[in-house]
Amino acid sequence: MGKNYKDISDAELYYMLKGSKSESKKAFDELYRRHSTNVYTYCRKVLNNDPMAEDIFQETFTRFYESAKQDREMTNVSGYLIKIARNLCLNEKAKKYNDKVSLDDLQLPHYDVSYGNKQLNELLQTALDALPKKYREVIVLREYLDMSYKEIAEAVGTTMPVVRIRIYRAKGKIRELLAPYFEEMKDYN
Repeated sequence: MGKNYKDISDAELYYMLKGSKSESKKAFDELYRRHSTNVYTYCRKVLNNDPMAEDIFQETFTRFYESAKQDREMTNVSGYLIKIARNLCLNEKAKKYNDKVSLDDLQLPHYDVSYGNKQLNELLQTALDALPKKYREVIVLREYLDMSYKEIAEAVGTTMPVVRIRIYRAKGKIRELLAPYFEEMKDYN
């Protein structure tokens, strides 16, 4: 009876990528199962182009797999994958637009919702678009991809205190931008 790869930590699975071909494949398959959805979602939201997102998504996992051959200590697989995807997305956008823009085309998902909720989603998207890029990126990683502060810090190459400050300021700015809407809603109730 073989190992149950679902019970093994990400860090251990990453280390196992250096093992035999069979062990490496099983470890990679489990890491892919755990993290592919978030990485693909990130690529799609940043690039706003499905074929390009698929290419970057595949390249992210290729580079991730190749990185296991190096002597590297891995403590945060999710953050490392997002960091690879982020760098590849930035490079792709730089090639396409000759300008390093990371999240200009980011769109939150639109669900089939009532008119009021649709309007609120549009207002929230407008508020997100108004945020400086450094605030928009961390708030999306936190609220949309549900990443921890530590994972975000690793993914964007900063410290956890900086991430906390950016998220705090982003939420404050969103509240400030949406305050007139909520004041208007109070008048109707």
